[in-house]
Amino acid sequence: MRVEERLVGNVLVVTIQDIRLDAIVAAPLHQRLHQHTQNGCNKLVLDLGSVEFMDSSGLTVIMSTLKSLNEQGGRLVLSGMGANLGSLFQLTRLDKVFQVYPNTGQAVLALSYSK
Repeated sequence: MRVEERLVGNVLVVTIQDIRLDAIVAAPLHQRLHQHTQNGCNKLVLDLGSVEFMDSSGLTVIMSTLKSLNEQGGRLVLSGMGANLGSLFQLTRLDKVFQVYPNTGQAVLALSYSK
């Protein structure tokens, strides 16, 4: 798993640098994101700009992180989705569950001004 993490103000940006978010990447990503949520991270942008393929294990990680943050009063938004992932999220109707921004800058801005 290759990720880049950076703090922009009070927002943690996690950029997945792998082109596949599948079972191989999902388990360590889940551990990393869970660790952040347990350590008090309550505003998270997940940048999916490099991801071209995602399977059910990838979707499960993202849903689990959203649930954890929602339970803690936090927020998770997604950014940078390409056409393949956009189609997947529309097909699964997850585009109605997640806030998706075209780029990380807009996602960070949206979270920066939220409570």
